[in-house]
Amino acid sequence: MSTDPPLVIISGAGPTGLALAGELSGSGIRCHVVEKRRRPSPYSRAFGLMPRTMELLDMRDQMEPCLDAGLPCTRPPLGDLRGHLEYRRLDTPFPYILIIPQSRTEELLEKAALEEGAQIERGAEVTAVHQDRDAVRVEITGSDGTRRTRTADYLVGCDGVRSTVRQSVGIPFPGRDYHQSLMIVDAPLARPPDPEIYARITRRGMVAAYPFGDGTYRLIILDRQKMTVPVEQPLTLADASDSIRGILGIDLAPYDPLWLSRFRSSQRHATRYRRGRVLLAGDAAHTHIPSGGQGLQVGIQDAMNLGWKLAAELHGWAPDGLLDSYEQERLPIAAATLRKTDMNFRFEISDSPPARLARWLIMKGGRFGPLQTPVLKEFANFTLRYPPPRQDRHNSLVGTRVPDATLHGREGSGRRLFELFRQRRFVLLDQSPGGRAADLAADGWGERIHVTRSHAQGRVRLPEVLLARPDGYVAWAGDADDTGALRGALTRWCGDARPGAGAVRPRAGSTAR
Repeated sequence: MSTDPPLVIISGAGPTGLALAGELSGSGIRCHVVEKRRRPSPYSRAFGLMPRTMELLDMRDQMEPCLDAGLPCTRPPLGDLRGHLEYRRLDTPFPYILIIPQSRTEELLEKAALEEGAQIERGAEVTAVHQDRDAVRVEITGSDGTRRTRTADYLVGCDGVRSTVRQSVGIPFPGRDYHQSLMIVDAPLARPPDPEIYARITRRGMVAAYPFGDGTYRLIILDRQKMTVPVEQPLTLADASDSIRGILGIDLAPYDPLWLSRFRSSQRHATRYRRGRVLLAGDAAHTHIPSGGQGLQVGIQDAMNLGWKLAAELHGWAPDGLLDSYEQERLPIAAATLRKTDMNFRFEISDSPPARLARWLIMKGGRFGPLQTPVLKEFANFTLRYPPPRQDRHNSLVGTRVPDATLHGREGSGRRLFELFRQRRFVLLDQSPGGRAADLAADGWGERIHVTRSHAQGRVRLPEVLLARPDGYVAWAGDADDTGALRGALTRWCGDARPGAGAVRPRAGSTAR
């Protein structure tokens, strides 16, 4: 068995691969990212971060540079020039959509991963995969055709819809392609809309405009008269401008475009996310119509879910089944996202009388605040709940998102709960007078848990004792007197107790299940 420190190879340096590289490297795992592109793409398929994604990045102290580079949008338009969604209704430090090009998001994720110690190799790609019980051997081919093989503990395919990693291990990717296409234009506008964050839905289609803050706008055009134009036919500025005028009745006058594209998507989903020592994440595992901008969000959340579990496996303390829970938790989320985005897209492109009536009713009803809250929570990814363990099915909090709060106590006042996750460990909040739960966790699992004896103040009242996973979801919640149930949850999630143990040492060559 090898005595080398554990190594994970990641194929693909998009948002998912870079976020995962930061998670693993920040947890003390050697990480080698292989990316076919010689330099980052200047083009941006996605253009925003949703509140839950921003919360996760905030838990890793990565949001400040994103905020500096992005434009918060608290009131995105409904499309009738009157109504807006009020994101300020949400209980979060980030009650808005952050408009930021994907290229800039990738740049910031790459910088964070490199600072944590990740190795990123560009101009090379994974071309073959061979694995056994003890290791995975990855063939890496450079742009000059030179091939070499590197042995790793795990390989994660974040290499997109045409994933070589997924194909190499024979995981099916069933689904369907759409015949309809959208137009995407990144360009300055001679006649920018007012307000500059703009969306309008008419009988012919939809135009949305989002400013990038540098004078450039992202235009998304759904023209029902041109949706079946072959994507192989190049989109011209004249063609896009004609659609804008036809849909809106006005001319936004885009010029000097940075990017013009016809975009046709697919709905596909891998049948499994793990085969031995090979795992999938992001577009390699699922791809869908970008309704609601969910693709980038789901990919980053894949990385946050997988990162701490893979690190726990390689550090040697993961309880049985923890790594397999990545697929058990994330695959149903992606499947549900595919169903919702498919339904939304069919609704958006339909010109049937029922669809037109439904759009009118939604725009009218959407002006009433109380009706917005469930929609906003869905868009923000706040409604996600991971299936709780059998022992905790009665507990409605287990598996749900942890909200932020201000902490007050003996460890100082004014700290935010989210800041405690920046060590990528579990967090145990004990608000009881005696601190018995905190003592129990610190004695047996101290090197895996950040324990705080504090009172949490926020819009949502938190339970007396809260055990939260490193990715910001509730692992257990209850009373301080219920030490038996807490001990069981700690063992279930954090492995066996190690009273008085120091820092966890990585193990080499952990066995795949």
